[in-house]
Amino acid sequence: MRAVERVAGIILYIGGIVMALFYPPLERAACMTVPGGKVAGAVNPFFLTVEVGLVLAGSVLLSAGHNFKSGFTKLGWIGVASGLGIAFVGGYSGLRVVFLFGVLLATFGLAIYKFGGMKNAYG
Repeated sequence: MRAVERVAGIILYIGGIVMALFYPPLERAACMTVPGGKVAGAVNPFFLTVEVGLVLAGSVLLSAGHNFKSGFTKLGWIGVASGLGIAFVGGYSGLRVVFLFGVLLATFGLAIYKFGGMKNAYG
């Protein structure tokens, strides 16, 4: 069962990133141009949710296919993998808030992965 979960996780994770590459969650807002010469755009929440959801589901399934030492390392790994995927989706799409959320999630995941299971580390 672990191999099936790992393969499904890889397919979902890469599917979310590939979907962000070929169809970013941005759309033109009625072909309007602003005075600066740029085209006004809007975020398509459906595709943003699908792409981020695929990345999250893929990272959870990938972690289910691996034996971790503790729950903290598993949660940290999920945070790092999800954060990097979300940051990639946001960075490629030009959505700064989504990019920063992914970076923050990856940073917290790394901290949990490294320091989460420590007991009485300083005393």
